[in-house]
Amino acid sequence: MSIITRIGRFFGFIARSLAWSVHIGVFFYTLLVYYLLARLPLEHWSASMLMISLPVAWVALIVLGLMWLFSRPWRSLLSVVALLAGYWLWPRTFSFDHPDPAAPGQTTFSLLSYNVSVFGLEDLYKDKLKREPRNSRLLTDWIIRHPAPIKCFQEFYTGTEAPAFDMAGRLAKAGYTYTALLQPVTAKYIGVATFSRYPIVRQGHQQFNSFNGLVWADIVVGTDTIRIINVHLQSMGIRVRRVFEEDQMAGVKAETRSVLGALKTGFVSRRGEVQVIEDLLATTPYPAIVTGDFNDTPYSVVYQRLRNRLHNAFEDAGRGFGLSLNRAPRFIRIDNQFYTADRLRATNFLTHNEIPYSDHFSVEASYVVGQ
Repeated sequence: MSIITRIGRFFGFIARSLAWSVHIGVFFYTLLVYYLLARLPLEHWSASMLMISLPVAWVALIVLGLMWLFSRPWRSLLSVVALLAGYWLWPRTFSFDHPDPAAPGQTTFSLLSYNVSVFGLEDLYKDKLKREPRNSRLLTDWIIRHPAPIKCFQEFYTGTEAPAFDMAGRLAKAGYTYTALLQPVTAKYIGVATFSRYPIVRQGHQQFNSFNGLVWADIVVGTDTIRIINVHLQSMGIRVRRVFEEDQMAGVKAETRSVLGALKTGFVSRRGEVQVIEDLLATTPYPAIVTGDFNDTPYSVVYQRLRNRLHNAFEDAGRGFGLSLNRAPRFIRIDNQFYTADRLRATNFLTHNEIPYSDHFSVEASYVVGQ
């Protein structure tokens, strides 16, 4: 055996040993995240950071498992065991449910939720002639035409800078005469806003900061009353594009620290904000829907706490991955609709990724009242 062959085998052994050690580490890391999500024993921001990394751990397990198939096939079983142990989280990632449609005579309705990013108002101000942006017109026209009788918006704006932006007036003319708003119309930047063709008999709001908050409305649908809680929780602070656009390493490090700091702030803030939602759920005698921009992934404290009380419309009636963010990082779902499953049933869930004019895609769900 030549010296070159021996050296090659030695380094091959070292590489396999390192890969196996990494594989074992990822295996136990994944099990730890499962435990944190299932039990929520620790709601510290550091635990939240581990939870949102779960998809990365899954990808690593798949890659490592495939790698071992060509040299040590039995080691691939470690990935299989870890992935199967998380079977209860698969529906949060990919849904392929086809629930039964509503029966004749049942009360049905649909709800559209959309972070509209102020309808692209910034494009108007970038134009020296202050012309109405084409995408703003396309976005607002689509919203007006959409047939859902209940529409929940985040980052909602209404103003007279151009005809497209007079959304409060345009929605009223389209029949959405009942409203629940985080700010009065005169503020222009309303933020969180619910518009309904059905009567609103009670409502309230809670502002978290200058940009985030919730509005709730008890809406009469047929002979039933349903509490709709429209939320926009604290931002995740992820600005991935800015990290990769930095030319100098010092800039990359500074931007990365900024992202991590914003993530920490978001985790802490959303933990308190979800408590407000839970209090609203606990004090209503009506079935409820919690919808909006949660700024958190399906592998998070916020999602798990709501999932402990409610069903998720995407999990029960969606198809595909339901990715709702139209900017980097694109491969996440942070816009959701949760609902009271013993008195409502989701029959369909759509992510409207064919409408790309905001930095989010809208989510729509159809419901049957009763079972």
